[in-house]
Amino acid sequence: MNVSRLITAGLLTCATVLPVQAQDWPARPVEIVVPFGAGGSSDLLARSYAAAIQEEELLGQPLSILNVGGHSSVGNRRVMDAKPDGYTFLVTEPGLLGAHAAGVTDFGHEDYKPVALTGEVCMAILVRKDAGYDSLGDLLADAAENPNGLVFGVNFGGLNHISGILLEQAADAKFRFAQIGGGADNFAALTGGQTAVASVGAAGARSFTMTKDGQPSDESQVKALALLAQEPDDRLPGVQTAREQGVDVSFCYGNYWLAPKETPDAIVAAFADILEEASNSDRIQTYYNDTLTTPTFLREAAFGDYLAEQDAIVGPIARMATSN
Repeated sequence: MNVSRLITAGLLTCATVLPVQAQDWPARPVEIVVPFGAGGSSDLLARSYAAAIQEEELLGQPLSILNVGGHSSVGNRRVMDAKPDGYTFLVTEPGLLGAHAAGVTDFGHEDYKPVALTGEVCMAILVRKDAGYDSLGDLLADAAENPNGLVFGVNFGGLNHISGILLEQAADAKFRFAQIGGGADNFAALTGGQTAVASVGAAGARSFTMTKDGQPSDESQVKALALLAQEPDDRLPGVQTAREQGVDVSFCYGNYWLAPKETPDAIVAAFADILEEASNSDRIQTYYNDTLTTPTFLREAAFGDYLAEQDAIVGPIARMATSN
């Protein structure tokens, strides 16, 4: 893809002359900031896209990944404050929205230019097999009858915590949330009996409860009780959605690509084109399947509308999560 030609062709109707940075982009390597350590879901997503873009020769310049450890706000702010010249982009997730809503940061999605949403991952609810729960309704009834009696492992203010609060609200239930961490830590706490419930990404639920050929594992001590998705997923066979079980809860998180707010529209559009084309590559389709990612793609203004909608959902729950 000749990106310079693409940008020029897309703006032939404009009377103004294109800015130099749009005409020449990209003239050097482009950096993708991941505001988390290496090996996490956002990092794997960014690296998969970088590999696909290189393999498909879509950019014409190297695409490098920079992991910024510590709290995600550090990496998020780095991109917000970066020079808006089209050489720095951000891959992040709804923690950006939650941190702003909870007052952890003083910036939110409005402080960036939306580039694209590249897929969504839904959360799943895990319990021990010997807990005696045959449905999500059984679990929530127990949490309603015995408030604070069931320990729900979370990362306070995180996606798993928000999942638990949404379930509480839907069923007038009350869990006792305990700081455990992410998916692997919660699986260990659940199997070790320190917790009674966990919420993990759908791919984690599959790896923790099923064999490599997609069958329920007899060796696993846990089972997936519900998928918090709008529709069932045949990549997680035998697991009903919460809605199929009469509980009106769905909670999925998106993969956000953002740019510094003043990045030229032409460059943002060109990079969105590249991401959209990469999304159709064999590598990304395999990545989506392996990670149980729903291959949703939204770009620019449509993605901006999506962010505003998500902010209206995540914000109040994030404020509640940090106040509990």
